[in-house]
Amino acid sequence: MNRFGARIVVLFAVAASLPVALTALVWLGVSQWGAAGASTEAEMARVQLRELDAHRTAAVQRLCRDDLAVDTLLDERGREAPLSLDYDRLFRGSMDAAGLQALWVLDSLSGEVLATGHRNRILGNEGPELTRQARTAGERPFVLLLGGQEHQRFLVSACSIARGGARLTLVAGHRFSDLRSLDPEQLVLTGQAGRGDELVAELMDADGVTQTVLVWRPKIDRRGPPLLLWVACVAVLALGLALLFGGYLNRWLQGSIDELTEAATRVGRGDLDTTLRDGPGGAFPATATAFNRMTRDLRDAREQLRQTERIAAWQEIAKSLAHEIKNPLSPIRLSVETLRKARERSSDDFDAMFDESTKTILQEVERLRVIVDEFSRFARLPAPSLRNTDLREIIAQAASLHAKGDVMLSKALPEGPLMAFVDADQITQVLHNLLQNAQHAAIEAHPDGGGAVRLSVEQGAATLYIRVEDNGAGISADQTDAIFEPYYTRKEGGTGLGLAITQRIVTEHGGRIDVESKPGRTVFTVVLPRG
Repeated sequence: MNRFGARIVVLFAVAASLPVALTALVWLGVSQWGAAGASTEAEMARVQLRELDAHRTAAVQRLCRDDLAVDTLLDERGREAPLSLDYDRLFRGSMDAAGLQALWVLDSLSGEVLATGHRNRILGNEGPELTRQARTAGERPFVLLLGGQEHQRFLVSACSIARGGARLTLVAGHRFSDLRSLDPEQLVLTGQAGRGDELVAELMDADGVTQTVLVWRPKIDRRGPPLLLWVACVAVLALGLALLFGGYLNRWLQGSIDELTEAATRVGRGDLDTTLRDGPGGAFPATATAFNRMTRDLRDAREQLRQTERIAAWQEIAKSLAHEIKNPLSPIRLSVETLRKARERSSDDFDAMFDESTKTILQEVERLRVIVDEFSRFARLPAPSLRNTDLREIIAQAASLHAKGDVMLSKALPEGPLMAFVDADQITQVLHNLLQNAQHAAIEAHPDGGGAVRLSVEQGAATLYIRVEDNGAGISADQTDAIFEPYYTRKEGGTGLGLAITQRIVTEHGGRIDVESKPGRTVFTVVLPRG
């Protein structure tokens, strides 16, 4: 038996021995044991409450000092940039990891509630008042009353952090019901202690006013009849059952614990694709579900942050490149036109050579202008103007525009409208870019005919899947990420911005683009939320 199994057996033995020991003490008739026991248990409750206060204070300070979501939010508030991430979801993970039940993230200056960790925003428009209370209380824990029910009362701590002109206040803590969970039968939250109650703690608000008290209320009767023989039989039976169930529980739990340990180790090494079995057969199905949700949220947050950083970096490159290329365009065009006018003063051979050279220069100038326009378009792409739109009409129009040509285009659309909140012009641009690329790939792989492109739509409960499939040569595995990088192109004369613009549009609509490719088949899937 390993150390874990030994601890389980010992724990069962101790748990089984406690009622036996209590019964024996009652049988001995220690009349004063009840009062002394109550004092001891009340002191234990005080110790546990102090430990809970220390845990909460440390957890809140750790969130202010070392939390990725706080750092990211401070950076965006300092740049006065719009919030780009789902901070409610990010702070929910931070709150759960810290063992807290409620979390508010506030703007210290305006009192605006920027995000919450709990699922329901319990606080309404009282952000400024909560900010004031946090400032008044400082590092002292204080009572937060949001209603008359116990689940609307909290014991919280606060901290503040400032950077780059932005200042945040974090308020987090536990519900009163969690305080009573230390012993719900004997711990009571009341306005004042009654006769026979033992005071555990006075809970004050931010202004130092006592709002409620936590008392230990002992049970009325702790004595029982003298049953020595019954105590001995219970002791033997309890210890035997402890050994039996302890060994069985050890075998059942060990596999799940080992799996959880291995999965946590893989996640710690950066493997966010790790999952756990969350079916009823596992020992900790709720823990496995929470673990899988955590890794999924981490993957989504990492990908969203990566895309945001990549787009921001390439925006700056696009602006700089467009500025550098636009400057010489007008002088080049003026010089070419001047030289062409001077052609009349040259010999016939010079005229032919000069005319060919100027045409080449003008073609290159036009090509530079196309590149500049594409880069400028990428840099100035406006935020989507979302409206409730029938995507079926947009998709059908895009398919009809690309139906004529050397490539056979087929489509499969569901019956009835496909309503979604999108920018119709930007989604049309996404479809044109994907269809043009698919037709080009099909023609390149089948120059003598036989190229085919298929456009289809699949509906989910809250998601739409738009797929563009071609029978081209395919995309190698090392290029599936690179094709979305600005200025990366596999086509001669291409600008390399079509797929970069496409991905940016889809991302700003709250969706994503998936690519599956092998020789003879490439599928681009646009995943969009329906509302």
